[in-house]
Amino acid sequence: MKIAIAGAGISGAYLYRLLRNRGFDDVTVFEQEQPHKTSCGISPCAWGTSSGFEQLLEDIGLDPAKYIRMRFGNIVMDEMRIEAYAQTFDKPLLVSDLLQGTSIERSPINITEYDRVIDATGVSRAYLPRIKDDKILPCVQYRVRSTEPPGMSIRINRTGYAWIFPLSGSEYHMGAGSFVIEPHNILKNLGWIKGDNKKVLCGCTGKVRLTAPHSSMPYTFHNIWGVGEAIGCVAPLAGEGIIPGMRSAQILIENWDDPFAYEHAIQKEFAWMEDERRVMDRLRKGAIIGIGDGWTLQKTTKRLNMKLHLWEALKLLWRARK
Repeated sequence: MKIAIAGAGISGAYLYRLLRNRGFDDVTVFEQEQPHKTSCGISPCAWGTSSGFEQLLEDIGLDPAKYIRMRFGNIVMDEMRIEAYAQTFDKPLLVSDLLQGTSIERSPINITEYDRVIDATGVSRAYLPRIKDDKILPCVQYRVRSTEPPGMSIRINRTGYAWIFPLSGSEYHMGAGSFVIEPHNILKNLGWIKGDNKKVLCGCTGKVRLTAPHSSMPYTFHNIWGVGEAIGCVAPLAGEGIIPGMRSAQILIENWDDPFAYEHAIQKEFAWMEDERRVMDRLRKGAIIGIGDGWTLQKTTKRLNMKLHLWEALKLLWRARK
């Protein structure tokens, strides 16, 4: 079977490794014609993840310890310190290792030359049909060095969110995304980017799809099958797409010859994203926050191994709604 993977990010690279491990030899990986305009050479990402990451790497024969940068026992959300299990990892190194043994083709794909084309192009969704009412969040991210580096921190509000993800003892990623205002202004208003003890090493812009899988149909079109962010596998509230992207690649392998089973399996696996999308939409509209919204956020944090009580979840959402 002749296979083309469009997109050499986490989802495409992980799928490539899964296919090679299962004996598929005729697999070609394509990437956009011009390299990403970032210092690391790949698409922007905060490099943060949570539980389940290690198992996904072990499933393909990689040692997770090689990629973990820092681990955290708590996360600060809107000045509320929450017990958690989280970590940052070396995304460029992982992508490089996943793609070991192949060379990247930087050209458009002639889809008629392949039995299967995988659309792993993320937010661009370059080969699948366009999504109606797509929710695309513009983002900005900086790599910063500081003599007083902060811990892991997340802010959520009705227009978007902001994050600080430490990478080492003195460096961290700082970023923000917003549907309404310039993302850089969120960081500026928070006071995160100012200070004599901070030095910006590099910066980049990007976009994140927060549409959720149920609203990102179709997943397949003729010989084209989507995976990862291209089919909405990003958590709308948390913006986390690393684990969902890799998991969607596993689901694709498990349902390789049945597009209907693949569609059902994706929607079942990520049904919780539809609840997150609903809360995100309610926040954007300034709707009254109810118990159900609090339950959704609590389930989200539990999935990320964060210990958040219902009243704390409601408090965070009430703050975010302002």
